[in-house]
Amino acid sequence: MALGAAEDAGQATTINIENRTHEGVKVFVAFGADSVVLPTSPGWSFCTASAKLNCSFELMKDSDQRLPLEGAYFNATLSFQAPVMCNTTKIELNVNNPKWFNTADISLVDGFSNAVAIEYADSDASVTLGPVKSPSGNEKAFGVFPLGCDICVARQNPPCEMTPGKEGCKQGPDQYHPDVVCQYQGKTMSGASTTVKVLYLGK
Repeated sequence: MALGAAEDAGQATTINIENRTHEGVKVFVAFGADSVVLPTSPGWSFCTASAKLNCSFELMKDSDQRLPLEGAYFNATLSFQAPVMCNTTKIELNVNNPKWFNTADISLVDGFSNAVAIEYADSDASVTLGPVKSPSGNEKAFGVFPLGCDICVARQNPPCEMTPGKEGCKQGPDQYHPDVVCQYQGKTMSGASTTVKVLYLGK
């Protein structure tokens, strides 16, 4: 098995980015330092590298782009229209980890820029994270960190000049026991036989 490969490439997690709008959008990918899949990996020539761990590509209207993971470990944050910064909706994905389950979430910790959703399906479950369509009203949104809520149930040390507090965050005694989860964990070890669709739903 190749370094970082969770399963045979045909059985591991696949990720497809889908533009569900009638306008083109630029997709930005920020890879984690431990990600085996990188902008220089085979098949990634469509994604123009701007740094060792960053690349971007254009996604035409009503189109999609399959990410060439080939069963390897992929840890990255995706954003649309602009790289991750303040006032940006983030999609955080950690898949094909040979030692753990997949995790996925939509994060508004740094702010909101556009509407997105994630459709996640494996052999045991099919769930939708979000959709997120506005900066507020996400207290009950499944798999979503609400605006500025860096520990899910509160803004403990919020970035981007946001004010600490609990308004708009998930309910619960602590970040480990929210009433609705902020991050979804897949049901199959190493992300076997899983499909992930990241949906761009517009501005």
